[in-house]
Amino acid sequence: MGTKETDKTVLVVEDHADSRELLCEILVHSGLAVMAAADGVEAIALMQSQMPSLVLTDLSMPRMDGMALARYIKSDERYDHIPVALISANLPASNARIAEISAFLLKPCSVDHLLTTVTRLLG
Repeated sequence: MGTKETDKTVLVVEDHADSRELLCEILVHSGLAVMAAADGVEAIALMQSQMPSLVLTDLSMPRMDGMALARYIKSDERYDHIPVALISANLPASNARIAEISAFLLKPCSVDHLLTTVTRLLG
C-alpha cells in the first residue's frame, strides 16, 4: 500500500479487508501516510515500530475490538496522546467509556465527513 511523504500517519484498524483498503486509499489520496491492521492486536504490534498520529478503528473485530484498543492506547503513556476515532455500523454499547474516543463515525459515512474528521483530529 503506497503512502506519500507526510508527518501525519493514520493507523487504520479494520477486520474487513475491502473496507480497510478503501479507507486506506481515501486517506492516501488525501496526502496522508497510512498503516493498516486487521484488529487491535495487530495494531498494537504496528504501533511498537511506528507511532501513528491518529488511530481510526472499527468497533467490532475479532481478538481485540475497537473499544479495547482505545482503552489500551489511552492507558499507555507512550500512546495516550494519540486520538482514537471509531468508525462502525453499530453504535458503541451504552456503558462504553466514550471519554477514550475522540470521534465516532457511523458507517456508511461520506468521504467528506471522514476527511473532515481526520483533518480535525490531526490538528
